Amino acid sequence: MTPLPDPPDDYERQIARWREARDRRLRSPDGWLTLVDRVVLEEGDNALPPGTFTIRGEEARFRARPGAAVTLAGQLLPAEGPGAERVLRPDEGGPAETLWYEGRAYELFRRGDLHAVRVKDPEAPARHAFRGLDHYPVDRRWRIVARFDRFDPPRHTMHAYEIGGSWRRQVPGVARFELPGDGRELSLEPVLEEGSNRLFFVFGDLTNATETYPAGRFLYAEPVLDFNTAFNPPCAFTAYATCPVTPPQNRLPIAIPAGERRYADRTAV
Repeated sequence: MTPLPDPPDDYERQIARWREARDRRLRSPDGWLTLVDRVVLEEGDNALPPGTFTIRGEEARFRARPGAAVTLAGQLLPAEGPGAERVLRPDEGGPAETLWYEGRAYELFRRGDLHAVRVKDPEAPARHAFRGLDHYPVDRRWRIVARFDRFDPPRHTMHAYEIGGSWRRQVPGVARFELPGDGRELSLEPVLEEGSNRLFFVFGDLTNATETYPAGRFLYAEPVLDFNTAFNPPCAFTAYATCPVTPPQNRLPIAIPAGERRYADRTAV
């Protein structure tokens, strides 16, 4: 492991600001804590409270239920006549279109051949019960410069999800690093985040057994591996999220006591 030369004097404050921003995103009216349901859609018609989602192969259409005040981008959708049925854009390659009905958001998402709808409620109990995150102490030793070996040409993987389905993602290379006093070379393979050049790592380590989320954690890096910013996937906070499965090659045989610890719903009493 090669530490960064001359870490910034305000490094701890930088991490504190990163964590504060992370906390704000989780608490936001459309954050992961607002998820209250997840509905897997079958081929054909699927009746949900705002209307009917119709799946035909790769295409998803929606028609509002008669009498239901459903809005999309602030516009009321007609239940009959021209424009009543419309094709919905899922979240692959960009943000999903969001339908609003009776104070709840309905977002279409797709993972391979699987279509589903996530339901968000700004008044969700999980959002109101949220009392913050638990972290390991900031440790500069876990801010690592890795050697990034690019694949030429880039490879691809099918990112599997715990809900089922998969998403074809580009794997641009592999990050290799060592720990001090340990001659083993470790490696992690990222995927390229949709619509950006950020490297996105889904990884596991030995802390998953007791101290961090059992399925693994997430990390963005470009190209520094700063495990102080490792964070829990949405599935750590709600059973209704959909998260990628940690690939076997990204399960490290070491403990990484840095970043977010396992989440506990610490409700105020």
